[in-house]
Formats: sequence, C-alpha cells, structure tokens
Amino acid sequence: MKFKHFTATRRSPHLGGFIDDIDLSQPLSQEAVSEIRSALLEFGVLFFRKQSISESDHLRFAAYFGELDEPHPVFDCKDEDPRLTVIESKGRAGDSEHQWHTDVTYQEAPSMGSILIARKIPGAGGDTLFASMYAAYDKLSKPIRNLLHELTAQHSIERGWGTALRLKPGGEQRVQKLKEAFPLMTHPVLRTHPETGRTSLYVNEYYTQRINELSELESDALLRLLFRHSQLPDFQIRHTWQTGDIAFWDNRCTQHYASHDYGAEHRLMNRVTIVGDRPFYNPPSFEKAA
Repeated sequence: MKFKHFTATRRSPHLGGFIDDIDLSQPLSQEAVSEIRSALLEFGVLFFRKQSISESDHLRFAAYFGELDEPHPVFDCKDEDPRLTVIESKGRAGDSEHQWHTDVTYQEAPSMGSILIARKIPGAGGDTLFASMYAAYDKLSKPIRNLLHELTAQHSIERGWGTALRLKPGGEQRVQKLKEAFPLMTHPVLRTHPETGRTSLYVNEYYTQRINELSELESDALLRLLFRHSQLPDFQIRHTWQTGDIAFWDNRCTQHYASHDYGAEHRLMNRVTIVGDRPFYNPPSFEKAA
C-alpha cells in the first residue's frame, strides 16, 4: 500500500505491514502521523525496520498517537522516564508470561497500542507472533458468533502474573497488592473497534479467567475453544527481529506471543504503550438482523 510518506508491504493475509522507507528518529509531520495511523488500522501491526532511535525518539513517536500510559505494574522501567518499559530476558527460571495475550486487559481501559523496539536480540529465536482477532471472529461459525453476542468475561492480573511472581521472594505479598490495585475486570467477549467499527474476539488465555453468564464447566469449555481458535496459525504473522526493528500493534484487535526459545541468551526490548478506552460491543447490523 503506497502512502505519500512511506510504503507498507503486506506479508500476511490478515495483518502485518512492513515499512522500510521512513526515519522515526526525526520529527514527523501531522500528515505522516495520520498516514501511520491509517496503516495501523489497515494492518493491525506495523513493522518499521532499519531504525536507529534514542529513548527520547521512542517516547516522541508514541506520543503522536495519544497519551502515554503509566508504568507497567510488573515489568521494570527506565529511571529517566518510567513510561519506557524494559522487557529483558536472560534465561529467567520459571518464566510463565510467554502466552498469547492482548496487553493489560485486566485494566478498565486497556492500552490502545504498544510500540516495541529491539535493543538486543538472541543469535537465534526470540521471535514475536501476532494474530488478528478480526480474522478469528470472522472465522467462527454463525452459531458460535450468536452465542458470544451477549457474553462478558472476567480478566485477572493474578491469572497472568501470579505464577511467575510467586516464584520470587515476597511474591505472594506482591500478588495481593496487584489484586488490590487491579480488581477483577469485566469486558465483552466480542469487541467493536472504536475507529474501524469491525468486530474482534476479545478473550485471551493469559488474562481471561471466566465467562460471567455461564456455569464454571460451560465457561471453561467455551474459553478453551476460543483460546485454541484464536491461536490458529491461519490468523498469524511471525516477526524475526533485527536490532532496531520497531513493532507498533493495535491492542484492540490483535493478540501476540513472545517466543521463549532462546535459552539463556540475552534479549532486551523497550516498550511504550498508549492509553486506550474501555472496550464495548455493538453488534453489526447484519448480525442484529440474523
């Protein structure tokens, strides 16, 4: 897809635009920012390659697209600006965070998008996979889609981070503090994108623990089906990082998975997230008619 300021090349049927011909170390015009937003809405995740940006460049670029989110409650962050998250792996024991997820769905207003840069990558491995939840919804059968229309689900920070944190000294106390700061949050099982109007599946195996309107047995069975369905390779793209690569994904319609296949090698990423809004669901008119 040709834009005035860059070209976005599609590499997967459902998501993923690769961009090589824009320099994010320089301030961008409002027109360029608008084109990047349009590309994000089209592709779900954008990969800017061959970038050499500073931490301040990273923060400036993210701020073009909205208010920057508060520091992540678990990951480390930069002392100079805590909105810059540090995601670092050196063979962590008991690491349980490598599951498919949409970022921070345990919050009332999960982030709109995340911008991640590779600072140091392993010699091999450490890819990130992304999946389109538009495609996941579209490929559900009509009876299952109809079932999901009025359902809501609980999202829990403890489900996602509890196991890993409890392996560390003082972990139980930390988990309890996180549960107090982030009580169980309910979101619709289907989500309407506030800009495109498209419907996406909005449950993920890392944070979603229960469908409210169903019995525990029914909820467990349906969530297992939805988790497995959302993770089908049919909906995915896999990115093999190079140092300086930047991924900008739309948390409102994608999931991602960080592959932990590189043993004790060093992987260092920095991430900035953008404040989002509370998920809602408005059935499309053709679904209402059905």
